[in-house]
Amino acid sequence: MKRTPRALVIGASETAALLHLPVLAKLRSAGQLELVEICDLRLDRAIAAGERFGFARNCGDAGAAIARSDIDIVYLFGGARMHHALGLAALKAGKHLFVEKPIAPSHSEALELADVANARGLIAAGGHNRRFLAGFKRIQAGAGCAAWSFAEAIFHKPEFGRSPPFGAATWLTGNGIHALDALLFMMGSPPEWVTANVGGGHRSPAVFTAMMRWPNDSHAVLLCNNEGGGRREEYAFHAPGETWRITEGGLTIEKDGTHCFADLPAAGDGFAAEHEAFLDAVKTGLQPCHAIAALAPSLFLAELIEAGHHGPVRPPVRRVAPVTASDFHPVVVANADRLRSAVGDMPANWAPVSLEDVQRSPRPRPEIRAAILGQGSAPLSDETLDKLPNLQIAGVVGLSLKRYGVERLLDRGITLVNASRAYAESVAEFALGLAILGRRRAFASNQAMRLGSWGITLPQIGALGWILRMARLAQPIAVALGIEPRLRRAWHANSKFARLSSPAMPARDLGGALIGLIGWGSNASALTSRLVAAGASVIVHSDHASAEEIRSGGAEPAPLASVLAAEIVSLHRGLTPATRHCLGATELERLRPGAVLINVARGALIDPDALVARLRRGDIVACLDTFEEEPLPRRHPLRRMKNVFLTSHIAGGSPDMDAAAAREVIGKIARHLDGGTVETVTEERLAVMT
Repeated sequence: MKRTPRALVIGASETAALLHLPVLAKLRSAGQLELVEICDLRLDRAIAAGERFGFARNCGDAGAAIARSDIDIVYLFGGARMHHALGLAALKAGKHLFVEKPIAPSHSEALELADVANARGLIAAGGHNRRFLAGFKRIQAGAGCAAWSFAEAIFHKPEFGRSPPFGAATWLTGNGIHALDALLFMMGSPPEWVTANVGGGHRSPAVFTAMMRWPNDSHAVLLCNNEGGGRREEYAFHAPGETWRITEGGLTIEKDGTHCFADLPAAGDGFAAEHEAFLDAVKTGLQPCHAIAALAPSLFLAELIEAGHHGPVRPPVRRVAPVTASDFHPVVVANADRLRSAVGDMPANWAPVSLEDVQRSPRPRPEIRAAILGQGSAPLSDETLDKLPNLQIAGVVGLSLKRYGVERLLDRGITLVNASRAYAESVAEFALGLAILGRRRAFASNQAMRLGSWGITLPQIGALGWILRMARLAQPIAVALGIEPRLRRAWHANSKFARLSSPAMPARDLGGALIGLIGWGSNASALTSRLVAAGASVIVHSDHASAEEIRSGGAEPAPLASVLAAEIVSLHRGLTPATRHCLGATELERLRPGAVLINVARGALIDPDALVARLRRGDIVACLDTFEEEPLPRRHPLRRMKNVFLTSHIAGGSPDMDAAAAREVIGKIARHLDGGTVETVTEERLAVMT
């Protein structure tokens, strides 16, 4: 290429801004390339990166940016699926390609990128970041034509408790691939045999050990632990009578009992070297050492190690169907930052487009058929919807739907889906915990322990506590004088004194308890399955669900009076004008002494004054996560009641739940676009939802 390459960068994340964009800016300053456009689903992030690093344009539509004629090379800094899908689109549009790790979701998909690049005479390189490239080249020169008889590659990183990033299957392809790729680079080819062991204590494997053998009887070992307490990367190469060892401290050569140490220059290593070599390859047409075709074998070997493979290494037969431009579904994404953990799970044939890019488009976007509204995003305005004449389906990743203006979507005949199952599972898990701890009086025991007492009875302190102690001391005298019955009647006539001497509510098991649920939907169904598994019986009062639907979920339908008389009463209704304050003084009066009242639905379902009055009697326990006024006022009487356990609307707010909700919505939209059937939110269902 004779002219200065013109670059499009897709992905303006913190990682890209820290590691890659500064290098590209320096190369631009050196006249090695032009930074034409930067693209990100978060348009504000693209704008900020564009201003900081000197891009001429910014956008939120990667597919449209790739198709522009003034782009020569495309950099992809995202997840594995994005790398494959957009990488193919870039190569088929005649652009050279650089992708960060993982270079693709699988070895076969990486080879597909390499094949398309080769067929079109393009450069496709990957970022496996050989940090010690200068040292490796010196070691290769020291070996000459002789082969190393044994090699060691160690790559440890403290990632315990975290999931692999960038759409990687495990921490090996998300992290340790650096060391595995360096090992294959130094040994010259993949091994003929591998024996692997996989372990780790988190959701996906994080500890890997692999022993490898080459046809010339050379051996190597890979150690990769992502659950330790520190980072460590080093390599050792052995030949008869000599060892070459490379660490962050430099290169050590041990030969015939002597030691030689050499510092390694920073130049030529790491991210800068990758980008410089890529641009050199674009100019000369010669494949770089980090071409995707050269990196794909390390991805294949990683897949074998992740599977705990023991046996010969045979490259698989490729069965990947090529992705064409007609296969892509442009999908509008609003508030992409809240969907960050699930973006890597989007189907490979999706082409995400930022909502801001649609809004500032001067023309309609008839090719867009789907939209995802991330939690907290603004509703789609009529002006925006007018630019999306063929929008078929919209998915809302949020607990409350009405704030997203979904009535406007339904009025236009757009299919509406949400994350009912993900939210239900998270809320049900929380409600189950409240039911168990409330039934066991664990909250009272916690307070008693903090006050220096023991058991589930709270010690009486202050003036009332002093009165109770004096009354107990005076009881024998009152009995002797024959006035004890009259004093006892007077004592119990005073509500404050009566509560002082009332017996503690006993701790009970959940198994065998009768649980009453008010309302039936995804949350109540998910909680019922957990309660039944714990040995409890569940009865349900619902204004909308049929008896068959309730029974199919493992519960029995019942009138409201029966549900209110259960040992645990849990609310699962949506808040509508008809259900507001549906539990008033009359309904709360029906709660039996010792009952546990749980509200993880909406605070305004209960009349707040009636609730406070009922709780002041001291014979029930309330576990409240939602309130009519939030935050709950600092001086609200609920904050001072000993038989109330308060949480700050956290039953449905964990990052795990948000990620699961995003994946659920993405899955529903994908099935709909592929012609499948999905559970939708209808006007009738919306009417009974908050």
